Amino acid sequence: MDAQQVETLITVLLDPGADIGARDDAAMDLYATDDEQARQALLAAAIDSETPEIVQASAGESLGQIAARTGRVLLDEERTRLAPAAGREYEVVSLGWVERASTSTADINDGG
Repeated sequence: MDAQQVETLITVLLDPGADIGARDDAAMDLYATDDEQARQALLAAAIDSETPEIVQASAGESLGQIAARTGRVLLDEERTRLAPAAGREYEVVSLGWVERASTSTADINDGG
């Protein structure tokens, strides 16, 4: 994904007047970039109480996917500010990553 695509997706995600489906799609698509501005936009959407719940949830899921892919988890002060829908999705995705990593480490330690 190039910088222009990321910028366009961020603009749509953060535009309260944009179609809710387009905002949700933008939140889901931004998982694929490691761009810090995209991460900050996802965090902003996941925290904002005015963001529709479905968009919050998708933003949380994308933040979890970024954490799973890069190992860059949210700081506690970021995580605790997430809207409930975003927090649930973030936890499911990021905890799944931690569990898979723990299992892989256990397999290695067991000679598996």
